[in-house]
Amino acid sequence: MIWRRLLVRSDSTIVDLHYALQIAFGWNDAHLNLFHIHGQDYGVYHDGGTSFSTDPDQVRLCDFKFRINERFRYEYDFGDGWQHEVRVEASLAQDEKCTYP
Repeated sequence: MIWRRLLVRSDSTIVDLHYALQIAFGWNDAHLNLFHIHGQDYGVYHDGGTSFSTDPDQVRLCDFKFRINERFRYEYDFGDGWQHEVRVEASLAQDEKCTYP
């Protein structure tokens, strides 16, 4: 099992989370991808890839109202079939004294 732990702001978009995962896994955003959340697919468009009905720049993580330990799927590189289970571990209060990426 390979895993990463990320701290992501709740006002981050689907696109923000996609790029955070790309960095965390050392990838270069060269392949098709999607998130499967609450029965719907979301993703960052690539030429020749799937079109999504919702603009991922407009969908924020807080819109999903995730519960602690809730899970959703992130797929990357459909040819190689990288499937990732993303789990919400905690919801932390934002510290106004801190600067977040």
